[in-house]
Amino acid sequence: MNKTKHAQKRCSQRGIKNKTIRLLFKEGMIVNQNQGNALIIFPKREKQDIENKNIRIKNLKNAYMIISINRSNFDDSTIITSGHDYKNVYKNTLKKFH
Repeated sequence: MNKTKHAQKRCSQRGIKNKTIRLLFKEGMIVNQNQGNALIIFPKREKQDIENKNIRIKNLKNAYMIISINRSNFDDSTIITSGHDYKNVYKNTLKKFH
């Protein structure tokens, strides 16, 4: 897991732990964007189950991250930024990039 300086700062500011990032890589849904970037969010139908299984992790339910995809090894993709999906970032990115 590689983080840019921007991503490190945003994770710190928003209280997003490395456990949340690992869980996004493992359980998250990938939404491809332009120029080799992707948005990773928790699938809507599975959010509640993921949250119930990981009660000890705070700021989990609405977490998302934007990565630059490494095609050869997905887990080594660079994290550009992360945040919380309070206004449905998935729908907003569809409007901007497609």
